[in-house]
Parts: sequence; structure tokens; C-alpha cells
Amino acid sequence: MAKNPGKGYPFHAKTIALAALPFMGMISFWQVFDGLVPEILVGTFGLSHTVTGVVMALDNIFGLFLLPWFGIMSDHCRSAMGRRTPFILIGSVAAAIAVPCIAVANHVRSLAFLMAAIIATLIAVCAYRTCTVAVVADITPRPLRAKADSVEKIVGYAGTGVMLVAIALLVPDVEHPNYLPIFLLQGAVILIAALLYRSFVDEPASVALMHRESAAMGIPEDEMDAEADDERHGGKERIADPDVRRSMIFLMLTVFFYYMSYNGMTTNISRYAGDFFSMGGGSYAIINITTIAGALASYVPVANLSLKYGRKRVALITGLIMAVCPIAIWLAPGFHPALYGVFLLMGVGLGAVDICVYPMILENCSANSIGRYAGYYYTVSMAAQVVTPILSGAIMDVAEKQLFLYIAVMGVAMIAALLQARHGDSITVDEVEARLAE
Repeated sequence: MAKNPGKGYPFHAKTIALAALPFMGMISFWQVFDGLVPEILVGTFGLSHTVTGVVMALDNIFGLFLLPWFGIMSDHCRSAMGRRTPFILIGSVAAAIAVPCIAVANHVRSLAFLMAAIIATLIAVCAYRTCTVAVVADITPRPLRAKADSVEKIVGYAGTGVMLVAIALLVPDVEHPNYLPIFLLQGAVILIAALLYRSFVDEPASVALMHRESAAMGIPEDEMDAEADDERHGGKERIADPDVRRSMIFLMLTVFFYYMSYNGMTTNISRYAGDFFSMGGGSYAIINITTIAGALASYVPVANLSLKYGRKRVALITGLIMAVCPIAIWLAPGFHPALYGVFLLMGVGLGAVDICVYPMILENCSANSIGRYAGYYYTVSMAAQVVTPILSGAIMDVAEKQLFLYIAVMGVAMIAALLQARHGDSITVDEVEARLAE
């Protein structure tokens, strides 16, 4: 039995980390957007929590249509730079320009300008969001995708942690803060991440290397790609299998309830922390930093465990944490430093489930349809995030204390869906190493 999963075969962590930089720029933006835009809508423009939830759901409404569309478009792209790179570069530049306009609109107190800036930003981010995760899967052999996802998440959430620290430092505890410095910084992060990616990652060469390494593992990705171009084969033949299709449905439901739970917290934590934990200004970001720290600490060991014992088993065990931790927060009479430990554990659960379930979905599709199914993954997550800001916002208006009970119920529903999925585990590390040894 392998004591260190992944040690016996090539894993290009540096290349994957560099390929994950656009993901870092994109994912760090959502902490700024989800945390500060509700404060702008309520504090500057006086909107109710419910109306604020509707505005916050716009990105998810756009994502329902744009994310799979851009994913499919990238699958069919035959640029010399690769399939995903053109979308990453164009979308990043557009987002870097649009993001600071949100703060400018708040400063001049123009709701129309604010809505225009939000819409422009969300469209720009949608243009490359799917590609940031698809490109990492493109350059990674199937058995190693959970491990690659762990590297991508570490890079992404390390950048997110930096932005949360910046929020805590740059957003003062005053009635009407100046948000321009933090939004300018976020735009710069998005742009610099994309430029570094372009400078150090050759997408076509990395994909070709993945094909050679997959062949050595007994996984003929080239043949799968060839079949995918044939209308009789490709991902269609596998998804047509009723058992696989049923598993895909339940995996998508798992993603749906995961984001119902996760986004229910991220969208409302700034207001909840202010009302129940007496955290003003950007100090609520300490909670998010703690949660992300838990996720970062878990990614590598969880990825190795999934290689050894299977993705589903690890996701189920860590999913229990997602359901139990919110109950502890819900029952807490007020803030206590021990709650930071609960948020840390919750981050472990959030990170572990995410890096296991997404590769399970991609395991059921061909290499030529990764963009499509990455888009479907995001479509389902967006559908959840259309519903949960509105529903959780209504709970915040009617019974604010029940927010974390709602988050726990969504976690239980996620576990129930995942239990029904029967497909998506890759071959284990021992099988891979045995094939390489041959």
C-alpha cells in the first residue's frame, strides 16, 4: 500500500499552481463582492435585506446561462493559445476595468451607475469563470484531478485570504466607508493573475503532456477525445448509461445543496456578525479568514485521502462537518472565541466536499467536454445561489437568528444527495502506481 499517495507518479504542482492564478483572481473577487456590495446596498442606498438578496442573486442568474455557454464555446475554441486562455485573458481585462466602478458608483451615490457596474462586472467574470477550473482539469490526468483541485484551491483561497485581510485593514468602521481602495486592489489582483498565467503557462504544451502521462497510466485520453468527436461516442455514450446519468443527477443535486449552504453563509455573514457578534466595519472578515484557513489546511491531506480511499467516502465524512458546525453556531447565545474553532472546522468541511465532488462530475465526461460539464457544474451552483440569497435574506428579515439552522439543513440535504451517487470515483492510487510499474 502506498504511504504517500501520488509519490510514485508525476504531479506537476508548479504548473498547476500557475494555471490556477486566474482562478485566484476570480474567486478572491467574490469575497469582496459578497461581503461589501450588500453593505453598499443597505448602508448607502437603504435597500431592504430581501431586495439586497435579489440584487446579490444577479450574478447567479447570469451564470445560469452564460457559464455553460462560455464553457461550450471554449470546448470548441481552436486558438493557438489553447481552448481556455483567450477567454481567461479577455474576461480578466474586462473585469479589472469594471470592478473599481462599483466603488466609484457608491462614492457618487448613483444607484443606476452601481447597477450598471455590477452587471458589467458579472458578465466579464462569467466570460472566463468556467475556463479557470476547466484549464486545470485539461492539463491533469483523471486520477490526479482531486489533487490538482487541491492545489488550485490553495492558490485561489490563499489569494482570497489576502483580500480578506485587505478588507479588514482598508474598510474602516465608519458609517459610510470609502470602498475605492479595496476595489482598486481587487481589479489589480485579477489583472496581474491573468498576466502571470499567460507568461508562465503554455496551455497546448501542458495538455499534450497530460495525454502522454495518461497513456502511461493506461488511460487513453487521445482515444477518448477521438470518440468524443464522433456523434456515436464521446461523453454521450457514457452519460446515456442510466446508472451513470442517475449518479450525475445526484452529484449535481449535491452541488446544488452545497452552494445553498455555503452561499447562505457568505452572503449574510457580514450582517449576521454585525448584529449578533458586534463586529463592525470589515472585522467580520476575520470569520471568513478563519474558515478559509481551515479549508487551506485540509486540501492536501483530503486530496491524498481521496486518492487512497475514494472521493465519495471522504466527501461524505467531511460533509458531516458542514452539517454539524452550523448547529453549534446556531445554538451559541452570542460570540465567544471558541466559535473561531467551529468556523475553522466548517472550512475543513467546505473545502473537502468541494475538491471531491467536482472531479466526480468530470470523471463521467470525455476530455473534449470538460468545459461543457464544468459549465453545468457552475450552472447548478448558480441556480442554488439564485435561490439562497433571496431565501436566506428573507430569513434574515423575519428571523435573523435562524440563519445557521438554515445552513445546517442545506448541509443535511447535500449529504442525502451524495449518498445516492454511485459513479465518479477514479481508479485508486495503488492501481495507478501498479500500471506505471508495468
